[in-house]
Amino acid sequence: MKTPILVPLILLLGITLTTSTGQYQFGDIIAFERTCVGDKTVYKHYAIYVGPSTGIDVGQGDNDIYHLTGKGCMVSEAKFGKLNDVKKTSKVLKDNYLDDHGYKMKYDKGFEDQVKKRIGDTRGQWSFYRLFNNNCEQFATQIRYGVPSLQQKGTMAESVLKGKESATKVLENIAKHMTMETQCPFTDG
Repeated sequence: MKTPILVPLILLLGITLTTSTGQYQFGDIIAFERTCVGDKTVYKHYAIYVGPSTGIDVGQGDNDIYHLTGKGCMVSEAKFGKLNDVKKTSKVLKDNYLDDHGYKMKYDKGFEDQVKKRIGDTRGQWSFYRLFNNNCEQFATQIRYGVPSLQQKGTMAESVLKGKESATKVLENIAKHMTMETQCPFTDG
């Protein structure tokens, strides 16, 4: 007699786990783990989940994410896209990591309004991509929390970020020398 009761209970538990683990809510940060040979995550690409089925219209149409995406020559555009198109071979996960670090914002109607406003303010904007101060992670955390953050937790890039001050100086020096070279007249002979 216990078996007929256990089967529906187990099925109900399985259905509950399946529907809750793969679901995203409007404003969630989605991380796409970009890996190389093996299973090492080199870096994460970040986006905001807006979903066509959230009931919140921010102009996304049938797109389900909003992100900063490259357009060649280090130029980025804030735009809507499809999670599956961006996913490719990446592992995809919800990554609201600042929720546990003092930036936790209660997810209520006010929060949705703030995210909608930030999306509206940035939609379609073009900008120069900067590794340390204008990238997809900072963009996503700015949209969700109003605070840009760059951590790349659990990736190979995280160790580079720990030395970001010295790396920034090296990159600034390289940029300075490249600029000087392009302004110098070259002569043959």
